[in-house]
Amino acid sequence: MPTLHLSDSLLDGYVALFDQLGPRDQTTLLNRLKESIKENDTTLKNFPEKIFLPEPENALSLEELAGSWEDDRSTEEIIEDLRRSRTPNLDRVNFDEDE
Repeated sequence: MPTLHLSDSLLDGYVALFDQLGPRDQTTLLNRLKESIKENDTTLKNFPEKIFLPEPENALSLEELAGSWEDDRSTEEIIEDLRRSRTPNLDRVNFDEDE
C-alpha cells in the first residue's frame, strides 16, 4: 500500500483541526485511525505484494507518452497561457499560527 509522507506544517494543521473536535469525535477518529493501522499492518504482513498498486491494463509508460502532446504553440506560449489562467484560491485555509 503506498504511503503518504506529510510535512510538519501539514501535520500541525491536522492537529489544529483535531483540537477543534469535541471529545467524542476525537475518540471516534482515534479509534478509526487505530483500526486502519491494524488493517494496514495485517495486510502488509499477509500480502506484501499489496504494497504497490497494480498497473491498469491500459497503462502507458512515460516513454510511450513522450512527445505525444500536440500543440501549435511554442513552449513559452504554453507556459504563459498556464500562468495567465491561474486564479487565486480565496477559500484557502491558513494552518500557520504565526500569521
